[in-house]
Amino acid sequence: MNPSSSYSRMETTSKFQWGFWIINIALLAGFILSILSWLEICVEHCSANQDYRLFSFPFSYIGMTFFSTLLVLHFFSRHSVFLTQLTGWLIASALGAEGVFIAVQKYQIGHWCPVCLSIALSVGIAGSVFFIRYMKTLYTAFQQSKRGSVMNQIKQGLMSVSFIFLGAIMAFFGVAKANTAEAAINDIKSRLAFGSKNSPVEVYFVTDWFCPACKKVEPEVEKILPSIESKATLYFIDYPIHKKSLNFTPYNLAFLINNKSDYLEARYGLAQLTQQTEAPTDEDVMAMAEKYQIPFKELTFLDVKTGMEYFESIIDKYNLNSTPTVIITNPKKNKVIKLEGRDEISNEKILKAIKSVS
Repeated sequence: MNPSSSYSRMETTSKFQWGFWIINIALLAGFILSILSWLEICVEHCSANQDYRLFSFPFSYIGMTFFSTLLVLHFFSRHSVFLTQLTGWLIASALGAEGVFIAVQKYQIGHWCPVCLSIALSVGIAGSVFFIRYMKTLYTAFQQSKRGSVMNQIKQGLMSVSFIFLGAIMAFFGVAKANTAEAAINDIKSRLAFGSKNSPVEVYFVTDWFCPACKKVEPEVEKILPSIESKATLYFIDYPIHKKSLNFTPYNLAFLINNKSDYLEARYGLAQLTQQTEAPTDEDVMAMAEKYQIPFKELTFLDVKTGMEYFESIIDKYNLNSTPTVIITNPKKNKVIKLEGRDEISNEKILKAIKSVS
């Protein structure tokens, strides 16, 4: 046994052990930094990065999933050649993606995020260790003149380069700025919904608080509400034909979101309040709510603004110009039935329309 050869192997094994733990530390750092990104514990410049997504998912979610998975794979890779290769390929794809993310910060956002750059550095360190390992193995294969080993290493190198390009391409096509306004409206829509939220059918009951015809048709619609809610998703939409109706919309939104079980009583109370004042105060609404034993909680300005924008989007989408109107639609099949005015709106026609678009 050659002592110098034995020492050389021990030295190589020691270096590879060090490399193993350096990669683990780098991946753990990436995981911790992803958690910091999720918690938004960062400087002001990072806020712009929070508006971007990768295939609609926040970067922090992807980072936490990626690094935790990679930590497990790499930990067990000591006893598996396949897991070692898989870990290397995933890190290679992450290197390609990080290159795109850095370019986005440079040319689109215009700000550097320290947390994001630190995550890229973690990936870079892990990738560097793999690259050094690869070059040493390739050099050894050349030294030993093993053509088969050399070709195998070259193939593995080309495979890693392919994964770098794959990661870059996926990031290039997957990175996009989130539409925060659309996301907020979708959220408020979900909070305003009554009935069967899994139904493909949506019913919109569009009224104005000072519309005489709306008040007359309201009792008829209320009678059929249980049947509608069992078959469709129901929304109450304010359409201020009379501009003074806007004074009631914030309170209506508050009851719609916070008092679903008592909403019809609250709606009746607001309708009664329109006969007393055109500009209700918080005290007026609280007195009305107390009369009907309904807890009243105001919404934030942002929720009210988003709710009103949602109402406007429905009015524009279905080209409404009068109240009362009931819209019955199946968006998946692009079917829409519009019932306008007191003469058209009836229990029988609404149920027939729901069945027709289902």
